[in-house]
Amino acid sequence: MSHICRLTVLLFAFLLAANVQGQGYNIGIRAGLGQNKFTGPLETDFGESYKLSGGFHFGLSFQWNFNDLIGIRSEVLYNQMGSSYELNTPNGFYIFPPEDGSANIILRDTSFIDLNHSNAYIQFPQTVHLRVSDKLEVFAGGYIGFLVSPVATGTLIFGGPGASQEHSFRQGLNFNYFGDDADTRFDIFGVRSQDILIRANGQDVTLRGIENSYDFNQFNIDEGRFFSIDLGLAGGISYYLNRGLYLMGRVEYGVRDITRNTADYSFARVNDDETPIFNNDSDKNLGFYLSIGFKF
Repeated sequence: MSHICRLTVLLFAFLLAANVQGQGYNIGIRAGLGQNKFTGPLETDFGESYKLSGGFHFGLSFQWNFNDLIGIRSEVLYNQMGSSYELNTPNGFYIFPPEDGSANIILRDTSFIDLNHSNAYIQFPQTVHLRVSDKLEVFAGGYIGFLVSPVATGTLIFGGPGASQEHSFRQGLNFNYFGDDADTRFDIFGVRSQDILIRANGQDVTLRGIENSYDFNQFNIDEGRFFSIDLGLAGGISYYLNRGLYLMGRVEYGVRDITRNTADYSFARVNDDETPIFNNDSDKNLGFYLSIGFKF
């Protein structure tokens, strides 16, 4: 855990301990499911899209009540965010390193990528709550989140029938953006993948059985794709079934770019010299959540 994350946890604990000394407070728990996606520019001409991806969340809360109507709530949550990414283009690319050590071969063919991101954050939301009736409460505020586990799994299908059949393949994708390096390729069961020998442009080339985030498409970018800190806005409504038990609907929208420009490259295009084309755009988190909680 980073120094910033440790300081934030200590600050939250201090504020919690200080507020507990007074009156008019509630301590609570909350858990539920969410649907999340990334937002940002896409190469729609190449069939790129972001779709909603499911996750879960749980955590603790402390609410200091000014009166019966208004209160401020601080929470610490584990929140599984992410997005489903898809690329479906007839003009994708793949870079093959030949077995004889000669120059790389870059081929263009139909390319399909299905990649499901699951980014786990430790979040610290801070919201103002307004009781509008005995049953209903509305709230708004913001959050800071610290990324603890960015992973993704999926499939790459390259090539199609006809003349391109000799280099067509289906490849597993297993990314750990905090843990991958150039010499670790394992599937979801921890089994090391084996290189596969295929033909491309009449030459023997090496194809990895599973690609990791370090060298996807042989770019060898040794840097995490995602920033460690996320900031955003939050708002929603709670419906109280009784004095303590409630259902909550919540929307969160990130205000900070979550992808590093130095690792955010195009999956659909490549430069003539086989170097990546970087997307200097801003990708943000968007989430929709349904929770069940209880205030003591």
